[in-house]
Amino acid sequence: MILNALAVGVVSFGLPWLMGLAFVRSLVVIPLACLSVFLVADLVSESFDSSQAVPDPREVIGRAAACVLIGWLCGLTILFAGLVAMNAMHWEGEWLFPSIIILIDAALLSLAACVFVAGIAVCVGPNPASARAARLTLKLMMLFSTILLMYGCSRSLASGRVFLTNRKITSIAWMASAFLMANGAALVAYGATAQRGKK
Repeated sequence: MILNALAVGVVSFGLPWLMGLAFVRSLVVIPLACLSVFLVADLVSESFDSSQAVPDPREVIGRAAACVLIGWLCGLTILFAGLVAMNAMHWEGEWLFPSIIILIDAALLSLAACVFVAGIAVCVGPNPASARAARLTLKLMMLFSTILLMYGCSRSLASGRVFLTNRKITSIAWMASAFLMANGAALVAYGATAQRGKK
């Protein structure tokens, strides 16, 4: 809960105040959209921790899908709240938002990352101790990866060593989304089958 509250506060208010108009850059918006995995990891793990009986595979998949949808939508809401806050703090006479294609890239990659994290949570869900450790490790890895990605890309772009167009960013985002979505779905299916075998 503390990490989730910290993430919400940082994305919604801290980063818009600190970064100013740079908050609308694609290499900021896309990684921040993926922070919804924090919510998904908690929702999936808690949905299985509260269950006394081993659920049916279809119920496992249904719970995971519901958690992904809720966490994903909440994450996008937080991101858009940050964009609105940035415009309010640094108003220049008109609304500033990323391009539509970048917003689509961010939403797609965020959804794929949520599915992948849900798959991991389903696989470790039956063991509360391992679930807590896995959730914490995953959150810390995602948080540090996001910070390093934004920092590294900003430095590389500023120095001129990397030049990424919206088309290149879109290609990378879609390839990563396909990889995460396929592997996440496979993990959910495997986790549901594994729990079925423990009955």
